[in-house]
Amino acid sequence: MPHQPLRFEPYMRDDPACAVVAVTPPEQAHMHTYYDLTPWSPSGRYLTSLRLPYEDHEPAPGDRAEVCVIDLAEQTVQPVYRTAAWGFQKGAHQQWGRTDQFLYLNDMRDDRPVGVQLDLTTGKPRLLDGPIWQVSPDETYAICPCLIRANLTQRSYGVSVKPENELYNTDRAADDDGLYRVDLGSGRQTLLVSLAQIWEHLADRDDLPPGSVLYAFHAKFNPQGTRILLVVRARTPDGRYRPQMVTFKPDGSDIRTVVTHHEWARGGHHPMWYPDSKRILMCAVIDDTGYHFCLVDGVTGHPEILIDDPRGTGHPIVNRDCTFLVTDATYEESGRRRVGVRLVNLKDKAWQDICWVESPLATGEQAPLRRDAHITWDRPGKRLLFLGAPTGGRQLFIADPAAPPGAMPSLFDG
Repeated sequence: MPHQPLRFEPYMRDDPACAVVAVTPPEQAHMHTYYDLTPWSPSGRYLTSLRLPYEDHEPAPGDRAEVCVIDLAEQTVQPVYRTAAWGFQKGAHQQWGRTDQFLYLNDMRDDRPVGVQLDLTTGKPRLLDGPIWQVSPDETYAICPCLIRANLTQRSYGVSVKPENELYNTDRAADDDGLYRVDLGSGRQTLLVSLAQIWEHLADRDDLPPGSVLYAFHAKFNPQGTRILLVVRARTPDGRYRPQMVTFKPDGSDIRTVVTHHEWARGGHHPMWYPDSKRILMCAVIDDTGYHFCLVDGVTGHPEILIDDPRGTGHPIVNRDCTFLVTDATYEESGRRRVGVRLVNLKDKAWQDICWVESPLATGEQAPLRRDAHITWDRPGKRLLFLGAPTGGRQLFIADPAAPPGAMPSLFDG
């Protein structure tokens, strides 16, 4: 597929406090994946994005979007794969391996999700037996909950299938569903940890309402690849979900409950491994002072407040040397939605909203179409990428906190 020219434009609306550059044009709808997956390639030269065919309704089975590679040096975009496995929150789960050679993503075959290993040097895709949520740090395997069931528990995080191919759990804790493992060498999929196994180690399980049914949702490796966190949700008979979080070793052993459903209900969201691979960063309420950015021990579940001010909000993530935290601060009023890029200096305890961008408000039945910023770091932990929609359509922006407003900074260290 041919390279198409782009024109990176400084973004100056609402007086940003640093250099902000739009790297996709307003007439094309682009998104990355999630705040816990960097779209930068290992060399830093390329970004991966998903170019959407539309933004006003959810994907129908068979509808395709384009996985793209953006060259930050040449200012070009190249479509590299058309996929039918995508949603408005996680894209096609497109992500890099350990080099710029392989891009991983999901597609559909026979109305079921499968993973794809795309060799960018040859352009040849290799289909895997199961889909991908996250690739292991050593690029030997990937983990993934059932993407059909994940879309059931929260739309736009999984994939759309025909009604006759929807999947539901009926047992309290299924022994044939849970977190799956896909070997990237053989392509073979196996069940790594079943929901039945998790149930046996789930704290406060007896406090769940009778008739509750367990589902697997978010799964994330720690940076060292030595432990995996999994958010599981108990669907109660009234249709609500009660989240809780467990962690375990890569072989599925040593399952620990680190956030119970009682603790989560008190106030908690968006867990993300801290760079030390031992603790989990999340917004949580652990005392009577409200939300904070907290660290939860990945084995014992012991919580502690990372910083008193600002209060916990959004999708927090810390750069690799633990000097800065970034999150989104969203304000909604009078039908408008403004998202701030909030940068927190963890050493001097100072913080600032370095940029604001409009993103149309989506609520109710339109909620899966919302345009979350999903701010994430580049690999050195210097620049930020986020999604905004100042003219109504999704665009990708890069902010460099070290460069002045209006500047066109170097976008990678090449």
